[in-house]
Amino acid sequence: MEEQRFWAREEERVVDTPEADVTTFARVNGATITLDPGASFKDTCVRLSRDAGFGKFRVFLNGAEVKPSEAPELVSEGMRMEIRAFDVAG
Repeated sequence: MEEQRFWAREEERVVDTPEADVTTFARVNGATITLDPGASFKDTCVRLSRDAGFGKFRVFLNGAEVKPSEAPELVSEGMRMEIRAFDVAG
């Protein structure tokens, strides 16, 4: 079975996800959560971050950070999202 490899930069480790497992998903705190294509992208991000207990968060879509102004309207098939907590230095 062919596997996709994702680089988790901040942890400096490679995470393997078998291709057949899930094609549209979000990673939050190391967990893989299946996403529903057609759902609101913003609402999905907010819900997942609240469930994880994040006050502020960053969203990465297919490996690149997405600013709120650049975010797509809907979750689409094949999206690979990661939500990370954002700590403000103070």
